[in-house]
Amino acid sequence: MKKLSQVAKVVSIGGALVFGSLSANAASISFSYDAATDSSGLTSQYIDPVTGGLPGYFIETFDQDTNFSGFPGSTAYNDPGFDQDCAVNSVNGGPAGVLVTPPSSNVGVRQGSVSNVAAAPANDDTCFAYLTNNGSGSASFTFDYSQLLAANADTGITYLGFYWGSVDRYNDFNFYSGGNLVSSITGNSLLNALGGSAGNQTNPGSNVYVNIDFSFAEQFDRLVINTSGVAGEFDNIVVGLSQRPVLASSPGSNALLLLGLAAIGLRLRRKK
Repeated sequence: MKKLSQVAKVVSIGGALVFGSLSANAASISFSYDAATDSSGLTSQYIDPVTGGLPGYFIETFDQDTNFSGFPGSTAYNDPGFDQDCAVNSVNGGPAGVLVTPPSSNVGVRQGSVSNVAAAPANDDTCFAYLTNNGSGSASFTFDYSQLLAANADTGITYLGFYWGSVDRYNDFNFYSGGNLVSSITGNSLLNALGGSAGNQTNPGSNVYVNIDFSFAEQFDRLVINTSGVAGEFDNIVVGLSQRPVLASSPGSNALLLLGLAAIGLRLRRKK
């Protein structure tokens, strides 16, 4: 994969883009990306929907072509007409152990843009997910990674990346640990920082790949996406797991660490 662009600006979690109660070991946000090889626009520098990536990272693409082997994913949130194409790959019962708990009336998975419904992220011709308040109030979409972490002892989620399409000021991403809010990133602050225009479907400042690196002390177990409008669109969610740091190491412990990382190498590749 060829990295096409990287914004040099790295912002502390406590800075202009992200707000939350964090310790001095704050997380950081950056906007480096690779061009996805499956025509889904932007993806993480660590993993691609087709070619895979580094051990310890896995990707949610919302496409059936990248489901885990032997597990079809969920089509419960698909818009009509996309049951053969789209799915939430990593949900309840799958090997990734991710729990997804939205009200289905507020969440959709589809391809292509529909006026007043959802706009595909720029250059994304594959399936993507969107969250809508259906014209009133607010709505949430939760990815709960607690089972994944419980199945991989002494690990934590220290990286999360996602492609955020046509960013609006009424969308935000919130990170929780044990029920406590760790941090959040808002569409309003991102647009202000990057000079994007709200809802723009082509502007690079409004269609960005967001990378958030957490210290182990600030790692999270639940992602909650919120919107108070129509709609919030996203794709290519990449999660990175890290082993808990140890104070001292030996050749034997280093070998165990490598085996542990290999065991959680939840990489996805497109089916042939």
